[in-house]
Parts: sequence; C-alpha cells; structure tokens
Amino acid sequence: MLTVLDHGVVPDGQTLNTAPLQALIDRCGEAGGGTILFPPGRYLTGGLVLRSHVTLHLENGALLLGSTNLDHYIHYNPVPEPFFESKEGLRALLFALDCTSIRVIGEGTIDGQGPRFGGTGIRAGLPRNIWFARCHDVIVEGLHLRCSPFWMQHYLCCTKVRLTDLDVWNHGGSNGDGIDIDSCRDVQIRGCRVDSSDDAICLKSGNLNVTENVLIADCLTRTHCNHFKTGTESNGGFRNIIVDGMVMTPSERRESHHGTEGADWRGACGIALGAVDGGCLENITVQNVTMDQVRVPFFIRLGHRSRPVGGTDVRQPVSFARNITIRQVNAREAAPQSCYIAGLPDAPVRDVTIADCRLDFEGGGAPELIHREVPMKREGYPSMEIFGELPAYAIFARDVDGLQLRDLTLSTRKPEPRPALAWSSVRRLVIDRVSST
Repeated sequence: MLTVLDHGVVPDGQTLNTAPLQALIDRCGEAGGGTILFPPGRYLTGGLVLRSHVTLHLENGALLLGSTNLDHYIHYNPVPEPFFESKEGLRALLFALDCTSIRVIGEGTIDGQGPRFGGTGIRAGLPRNIWFARCHDVIVEGLHLRCSPFWMQHYLCCTKVRLTDLDVWNHGGSNGDGIDIDSCRDVQIRGCRVDSSDDAICLKSGNLNVTENVLIADCLTRTHCNHFKTGTESNGGFRNIIVDGMVMTPSERRESHHGTEGADWRGACGIALGAVDGGCLENITVQNVTMDQVRVPFFIRLGHRSRPVGGTDVRQPVSFARNITIRQVNAREAAPQSCYIAGLPDAPVRDVTIADCRLDFEGGGAPELIHREVPMKREGYPSMEIFGELPAYAIFARDVDGLQLRDLTLSTRKPEPRPALAWSSVRRLVIDRVSST
C-alpha cells in the first residue's frame, strides 16, 4: 500500500496534485497493481488516468476535489469509445479505458465542484467525476460522490461492474445524472442513495451493445427527473434487467433545474422504460418499489426516434419490447398525468404484466379528456409527457399484445371523471381483481 502523503501530495485543497498523483498511479500500475491510500485531507487535482489492478482508497475525511479549470483535464476529442453525448469531447476527473480490476473505495468523498463551472458554454464536454470504458471487474464502493459538472459516473461498454453503498448528490451542474450504465453487461447496483437534478439511475445503450444482466437492489432515489430509466440512448437495447427494492421520494433540493424533464423536486417518473432507437426491451422486472409524490409511477414506450449510433450515421429500424413485469409498487400522491403502455401499430409491446400495485393519484382531470384522441408521436422523445393528458386517470394502453392487469388498487384524491383504465388496439387483455375508488 502506498500513501499519497509520502509521495509529494499536498492535502491543503489549494495545491494542484495532478502530476504526483498520476505518477503514483502509473508507478503502481507498472508494478502490477496495488492500493493507493488517501488519508484525511483535501486533495485538489485535475483529470487522473487509472491503470489495471490499481485501487484508490479514500479514508473517511479524505476529499478528492476536482479542479475548476478545464485546462487541468485531458480533453479526449474524438473520444476513444464513441457515444451520443461525446460530440463536444470528453473530460473526466477519474478516467479509465481498457482496464481490468480497478477499485475506487472507502468512506471518503469525490467532489467535482460542478456549480463552479457555470457559464462555460459547453455541456457534454464538462468533466464527469467518473468515466470508465471497456473495463472489466470494476468496484466503486462506500464513497460520497458530490457535484459533478456533468453526469456523476458513466460506465461504457464495461463488464462485471459492482456499485455498492454509494451516497450520490448531483445538483448545480449540467445534466446531473446520478448513475449511468451504458452498453454494459453483468452489473450490480446495491444499497446506493442518489439525489440528482437529472435521472437518478439510468441504463443506456448508446452503441449496438445490449445493456444486459443488470441487478439494482435496495436503493433510495431522489430526483427532479426519472428515478429509474432505460434510455434515452437505446440503440443496443436492454435485456435481463431486475430492479428489486427501491424507495423513491422527493429531492431534498427543491429548486428545479428547468432544463430537466419534469423540472420538479418530486421527480418526473418512477419507472421509465423506453426503447426508441432500434434497441429492444426484453425480460424486464421491476418489483418492490415505494414512491412518494412521484409525478408518474411508470411508463413503457416502444417508439421509433431512430437516433444514430454514437459517433456514426447508422440508424436502425424499430425493434421489439416484450416480457415486462411491474409488480408490488406502492405509489402515493401521483400527479393527474397517468401511466401509459404504448407501442406502435407495426411493433406492439408484447406480454406485459402489471400486478399487485396500489397507485394513488391526485385526480381532478377534465371530463373532455375521456374522448380525447391520443396522438401517435412515433418519433417523439420518450417521456412521461409525450402524449399529454390521457383518457384514463391511472393506466392508458395502446398497441399492446398481451396485457395483464392483476390485483390493482387505483384511487384519486380529487373527484375524477375519467375511468381508471382506458385502452386502444390492445389484444389478449386480462383484467383481474382491479378496484378503482
């Protein structure tokens, strides 16, 4: 184990330590790996490049502080692995490419000082706190992750990723996602707590690799946007995803960032399942979820926006969505905007089960909504608001083949003229033990 204080690193929060820290990481990597220990202190640095078999261990009281000068970060432009948000290049506080067995662990804090990057005139080129691509066997555990200038942590085309017991706060920067898993396989996210201005836990597939074999368990999310989301980048698709145990509550930060979908401290949507760029949605289970005041409990959307694969002009035809289960959801005080399940006439969503849920809405919709013709929006952005106000107060379904609605308790707090359920172009529909009050 190497201690940074023994290698010329100054923990005063003012001295730029990029050079000695990078030298220490390189030395450790060349020796075949090892652990670099950060004792309590404030360590200011620019971008660092990790090496295989290297562990960064931040003790309780250790603060790794990102520089606010963009010149202190390597600007990868073009990026080594293209993705949609790379059009302005890439910067990262912790960067890793083609690494094996890397660890960032401990009870310390990584703070990107995102609010201090205001007025730079760029967006995606702002630093992420963590960007790891084409890496295998990644562990990020126990840390407090704070205020990234852009997405907090972005894992791209990685395998065997383990994110455990992370405390994430991402407000004040641009597009402040909490966790982004992009075109990865074999991922586990356990016991994490996220409060973010943009999506809290987001699965993406911005190239032709499917994001698959993902487990998200026992997490707490607070966000101004979507709590759990697939997309919007969805070229490769999503397969074999299990979410088991989430608590979704209002953000502790009440000031909304108006560039964010929803722009509301309650959060836009609890479970946002979308595939609109040629990728699939297959074998998705979300269960054991509690929501408090989230505006829309869930939506499922198969569309055809057909955004190009990152870094190319490749556009794909519409794919498929099938075998999706949402169960054991208890949602309190949702907005009048209802949930929806929507495919396309030529590509219906198939075999969906919504079961054992209690969904409580504000209600108060207008009577004329009952007969409203809902637009198709084939190429629209997949959001809770894409179709506007819907003819049902709880669940609206269209272009679905195989839909089971079982053991649902649906209610409103204000008088509501709309029915709880409405559907169009739905085949093989089963409604069993559904009550509406």
